[in-house]
Amino acid sequence: MGVDVAYVLAWVLPVFAGSGVWLALHARRRVGGDIAAALGAGWLIGVFVASTIARFVAVDDTAHAFAAAWPWLVAVGIVAWVAAYFRLRGTGTWLARTAPIAVARPTRAMWIGLVLLLLAILVRLIVIGDEASLRPVFPWDAWSAWAIKPKTWFLLGHADPYVPMIEWLSNPVAATRTAAAGSYPELLAWLQLWFASATGAWNEPLVNVAWCGALSAFALAAYGYWRSFGLSMPLALALVYALVSLPLIDAHIALAGYADIWIAVTLGLAVSMWTRWLILRERGQWLLAIAVALCLPAIKNEGAVWLLAFAAVVVLDLVPMRWRWRLIAAAAVLLVIGLLVGGFDLPIPGLGVVHVGRGKAEIPGVAVFELAWHGVGGAVIASLFTLPNWHLLWYAFPLLLLVRWRRFRDDPVARLVGLLLLIDFAFLFVLFFFTPASAWARDYTSANRLMLQVVPSVFVLAAVLLRPRAVSAEERSRARGWRSPSVPA
Repeated sequence: MGVDVAYVLAWVLPVFAGSGVWLALHARRRVGGDIAAALGAGWLIGVFVASTIARFVAVDDTAHAFAAAWPWLVAVGIVAWVAAYFRLRGTGTWLARTAPIAVARPTRAMWIGLVLLLLAILVRLIVIGDEASLRPVFPWDAWSAWAIKPKTWFLLGHADPYVPMIEWLSNPVAATRTAAAGSYPELLAWLQLWFASATGAWNEPLVNVAWCGALSAFALAAYGYWRSFGLSMPLALALVYALVSLPLIDAHIALAGYADIWIAVTLGLAVSMWTRWLILRERGQWLLAIAVALCLPAIKNEGAVWLLAFAAVVVLDLVPMRWRWRLIAAAAVLLVIGLLVGGFDLPIPGLGVVHVGRGKAEIPGVAVFELAWHGVGGAVIASLFTLPNWHLLWYAFPLLLLVRWRRFRDDPVARLVGLLLLIDFAFLFVLFFFTPASAWARDYTSANRLMLQVVPSVFVLAAVLLRPRAVSAEERSRARGWRSPSVPA
C-alpha cells in the first residue's frame, strides 16, 4: 500500500466507520441535514475510534500504527453499517425526509446567495488548511506539549510511558521518559500517530492538516444538526460561516498543534447531539452525546470540567420537573455544608478526586489553587471586545439573548442548553477572577484559548434561540426514542 493511498485512507476510513456508527444509532426517519450530520460527526467519531484502537494495537510498533489499526476500524465500520442496514431497512421512512419545523424553500436569488456563502466557507477552510500544511509544528505548546509524545513514540518505534521528573531521576535506567507535559492525556497523541504512520514518516505538515479536518467536520456536522433543529438553510449556513471565520479559531487551525480546537469541536458536537435529543427525543443521539462527551478528559485536562458540567445538566434533564428545584436546592445545601466543615472531595473523571475547601482548591498531581479575588476585568473585556480575536461575537451574542429572552421562558430546550453554558462560563469566571490563573487573563496568554473551548457550544445555543418556534411535545414524539420524564406522554 503506497504512502499516498494510506494517507488518503487515514482520512476516508474514519468517515466510513463513524458515519456507520451514527446511522446505526439513528431514528427510523430522516430529517433535514442528516447526511451532513452523519458525515461530519462521523469523521470526528471515526478518528477518535481509530486513535483508541491504535492505542491498544500499536504500543510496540508505533511507526506502523495505521497499518495495525485500520483493519479493526474497517471491522467496526462494517458492523456499524450492517446494523444500520437492518435497523433502517423495510421502514420506508428514512429516505423520505421530514422536517421537525416547516421552513420556506429558498428562492432563486437566495440560492445564489447560498452558493456564494458556501464558497466563502470552503475557500476559508482551504486557505487555513493550506496554511497549516506549509510548516512543521510551530506554536510553543504545540511542540513542547502536544507533539512531544507522538513524535518521540514514532521515532522510537514504541510507546514508552511518561512519568514525573522526580520519578524519572530516581530510576533513570527504566524504560520511561519525562517531560513538563508528560501527564497530559494521550488521545490526541495517538490521533497524530494515526496520520503520521499513514504517511510513513513523521511529516508534521501533513499531521497538522488534521486540525483543519476537525473544524471542517464540525462545520459540516453543525450545519446538519442546526438544520434538524428547524433552522432554514441560509440561517444555518450563515451561522457556520460566522463560526469558521472567527480569527482565533482560524489561528488555531493555521498554526496547528494546540488541543483547544479539539476540545471545542468535541464539546460542541456533544452539545449538538444532546440538543437534538431534547428536540426530537432520538435515543441514539443521547447515546452518541454521552459517548462523545466521554472523550473530553482524554483530550485535555479541562475536558474533565466540561464533562462534569455536561453530565450534571444531562442528569437534570432526566429528572422529573417537580423534582428539579429540589435537587438543585439539595446540591446547594450540601455544597454550603461541605465548605463550612472544611471542604469536600469531588471525583472528576480525568482529574481524580479534587478537594475544594475554604480559600483553596487542590487538583491532585496538578496544583493547589488559592482562592482570592483578582481584578482582571479590564483584560478580559479587552480580550473579548477590543482585540481582534472574535469579530463581533461577544457583541452579537448578548444582543441575541436580549432579543430572544422570551424563548428561555417558553422553550425548555433553550433553558437547558442555556443552563449548561451558564455553568461553563461560571467556571471560567471563577478560574480567571478567583485563582492564580488570572495571570493568563492579565498577560493575554491563555484566557481566550479557554474561552474558545466553549464557543461552538455558544453557537448551538444561538441556533436554538433562532429556531422559528419551540418544538412541541407532539413533534418530539415523532422520533422513535426514549421519553424524558420531563416530557408529558
